[in-house]
Amino acid sequence: MNNLIVAIDDIHPEKGWGVEGDVQIEYLKKLNEKFGVKFDFFVPSNYHNKFPITKEFVDFWKQYDWVELNAHGHFHACEGEAIKAKSPDGQDVWMELGEMEFLELEYGPAVQRIQESLNLWEQCGHRPRGFRPPGWGVNQQSADAISNYFDWVAGHNEIHDGITWGCQFFEGRDGIHQTDNIQLYGNTFMFTSHINGTHNDNVWNEENFLHFEKVLEYLLSQYKIQFKTISEIK
Repeated sequence: MNNLIVAIDDIHPEKGWGVEGDVQIEYLKKLNEKFGVKFDFFVPSNYHNKFPITKEFVDFWKQYDWVELNAHGHFHACEGEAIKAKSPDGQDVWMELGEMEFLELEYGPAVQRIQESLNLWEQCGHRPRGFRPPGWGVNQQSADAISNYFDWVAGHNEIHDGITWGCQFFEGRDGIHQTDNIQLYGNTFMFTSHINGTHNDNVWNEENFLHFEKVLEYLLSQYKIQFKTISEIK
């Protein structure tokens, strides 16, 4: 028996990004009704300091037993624009931060940011068990901080290579839009996606929904699949 996980990043209370009435929600409901698919949502608690989660938003999603709400940073944004890093040949290079919130934070600031996030989650009546770094960016100090607050982290087998975690680590990189790179991690398929965003290819539009529906039909014809959230297989 193989597990199948579907992870969705950047869900937050903004129209088109995971609120009631969004077409993306209808796609997810259809997959759950047809196949029994479950979803791990990775939710920034105050996306770009503009869209804080609310109890109404959290309660809307908690009514569905096929959804798990997980942490995805607080602001999903950075204060700086770049950070000094090492290239593969050991040279100092400047890496653009983009929205990799936890790449620029050392241990103390990372702890403070996590606590700010969890305080907001607590006000909304939920305590996330899992975490995914925004933009998938992280350093060892921020990873140490994250490990102290969450049961598990979902990440990328290559991007997070060399990072040591103090909690359980789940890896996967296949996108819902891909056709030629479906990979098992142990006994688990993990598909990644974003709820929306013009800079991402793995968003929940009609084309990707219809493609992923066919992917699921193929996998179900070849494997014995059980749809799970990450906490259910931890």
